[in-house]
Amino acid sequence: MFVSHPLIKKNKLETRDYQINIAKNCLNKNTLVVLPTGLGKTPIALLVAAERLNKLDGKILFLAPTKPLIEQHKKTFENLSEIADLKVISGEIKPEKREKEYKKARVVFATPQTIKNDLESKILNLEDFILLIVDEAHHSIGNYAYNYIAQRYIREAKNPLILGLTASSGGKVKKIEEIKNNLFIEQVESRIEKDREIEKYIKEREIEKILIELPESYKTAKKLLERIFNKKVEYLFKIGALPSKKVSKKLLLDFQNFYSEKARKLKRKEIFLCISKISELIKLDYCLELLETQGAEQLRGYLKKLNNERTKASKTLFYDPEFNIFIKKVSELKEHPKLEKLKEIVSKELNNKIIIFTQYRSSVNEIEKKLKEIKDAKVGILIGQKSGLSQKEQVRIIRDFEDGFYNVLICTSIGEEGLDIKGVGTAIFYEPIPSEIRSIQRRGRVARLTKGKIYILITKETRDEAYFWTAYHKEKKMKKYLEKISLNRVLTNN
Repeated sequence: MFVSHPLIKKNKLETRDYQINIAKNCLNKNTLVVLPTGLGKTPIALLVAAERLNKLDGKILFLAPTKPLIEQHKKTFENLSEIADLKVISGEIKPEKREKEYKKARVVFATPQTIKNDLESKILNLEDFILLIVDEAHHSIGNYAYNYIAQRYIREAKNPLILGLTASSGGKVKKIEEIKNNLFIEQVESRIEKDREIEKYIKEREIEKILIELPESYKTAKKLLERIFNKKVEYLFKIGALPSKKVSKKLLLDFQNFYSEKARKLKRKEIFLCISKISELIKLDYCLELLETQGAEQLRGYLKKLNNERTKASKTLFYDPEFNIFIKKVSELKEHPKLEKLKEIVSKELNNKIIIFTQYRSSVNEIEKKLKEIKDAKVGILIGQKSGLSQKEQVRIIRDFEDGFYNVLICTSIGEEGLDIKGVGTAIFYEPIPSEIRSIQRRGRVARLTKGKIYILITKETRDEAYFWTAYHKEKKMKKYLEKISLNRVLTNN
């Protein structure tokens, strides 16, 4: 069966009860829709948009964090709807032309930064927009541009309605409440994988954790680096600059901000010393992360960059005799065993389209180099604009991957969110990440049409293991919160 609606193409959009039910509920109140990946949040947005345009005179604004995502949403609307004048508007278009396009468009697809800029420069007015769709709504925290746009929209639109979409609202109730407040959300529509409504549409994902032993040469370098790190922590603890000898990356960053704020008001020598010493620790912590989870080449690249820096923290490190012994040990290290294991998995899975996620731009290069050793691997790279890939190139690479020009795609975080790439059967995490939101997003790129396999490479007894379990427990918390909402909905309906 297919959806029948004057603004939706005949025999195009499959009728799914949960999508229809959610869309109906979204027509009356500002709603946050939380739905597992691959279950069609864009069709829900289309159903709501079509009904709003059918009943009211006005325009729709559809926001998503990246250009590939807005292009994808426009393509879905084109394929499934009879709505005319669908326009992708990006910062690559000149402001005068953007102003004209806004006036012509019935549905505007854009990134939040473009819209924020155009609202501030007054080339866009939100008065006539009858629906604001916010994709990947979990970004609506802190100072993200979504929040500014939502405020302006509620204030300026004659008939406002907001629809937020996400697969991962986050594990902390406080964070979920912040998203709701920032988007003026009045209700949450969520479905979890156990819900009968969606059970039959969930595709099976097999997850395999691959535990990797750190070589002895790496362990020796790691012990030396930890000794240098602990000595510096001990010093800061003794002078009362840190509250504990047990420090995390977050604590170091918090204290760096704390002392930086202090230094603005009190320009005292000891405060600047604390800032510099904490900066040393942050750099050492980053070295440790690269050594444990990424590899020697990535670490050597970072050390070279540090050596060229003119900051006091970097110079002090390079004056330290122990740190110089560490640098020598790093120069002798062979590649991280993750690379060989990755090559083995990719060789085995080459019948599928494979997507590989890594946190680090430097690891992208090392992974590409390694995979070029595989005869039939056609490797593509998807990275962000800051790393040198324009938005147009990003869209082209995704299309080439879909069309089979590449059969392996190596991605940084830009590939994690929302992309519906047909036929991806295998995903490999080069490292786990501590964010439950990003873990869910990464997993969501696979098994969208058929079942899929996910491999997670974890270096034993390193922060890889800590990050894996951190994300796991956060996700568990999030699911409990969503189960509660789901149960309330079922009880209310009965």
